[in-house]
Amino acid sequence: MRTILVTLCLFICSTLGAQNGMLAEIEKANAAYKTIEGSFVRTQTNAAKGTSVKTDGVLYISGEDLMAQHYKAPSSDLLIINGDDFFMIRGKKKNRFDTAKNKTMRGLRNTLLYCIHGKPAVLAEENGAEIHVEKKSKGYEVTLVSAKKTPRGYAKIVLTYDLKSKLLTQMQMDEYNGNSTLYEMTELKPNGAIDAKVFDIPEKK
Repeated sequence: MRTILVTLCLFICSTLGAQNGMLAEIEKANAAYKTIEGSFVRTQTNAAKGTSVKTDGVLYISGEDLMAQHYKAPSSDLLIINGDDFFMIRGKKKNRFDTAKNKTMRGLRNTLLYCIHGKPAVLAEENGAEIHVEKKSKGYEVTLVSAKKTPRGYAKIVLTYDLKSKLLTQMQMDEYNGNSTLYEMTELKPNGAIDAKVFDIPEKK
């Protein structure tokens, strides 16, 4: 029995060590990317209605706290994170949040930025979530599962990082009500020049 327990402990330690190693590789590689630009497709699934809606656009990342999603269809939609500012246009609705004061939006801001920057371990620690990493043919698959149910937030997040570049290529966020949002990123170009204007929050008219 003791031999079995020792073997099991060694296996667990080895597995955790391998997972921590992969997470460290992902974070280290992404730390070298000062900017990222690429195309994305967002698929939103409504569990109750059994419907899915796809939208697409261009993703821009610069530094630690600048992110923009400029949508092509619908072209009016927009998402910008600029420091603590979180700005969104969805159809005719415009919302601007100060994430330093709004806990819910700060959580969404941090989720997006940590995942994009290859820091899912930081996100898991910040939210007390369980994390699992597995190397697959399509990339490093990182799964975060919430430890407790909350009124808002995600029950599970599944991330896929490219095996070579370690860039985030897929992000699926599942809510407690069954709804999910899937982002698929392609044509990713790191460390290129990005016009700072793409991160400007439109002024009120």
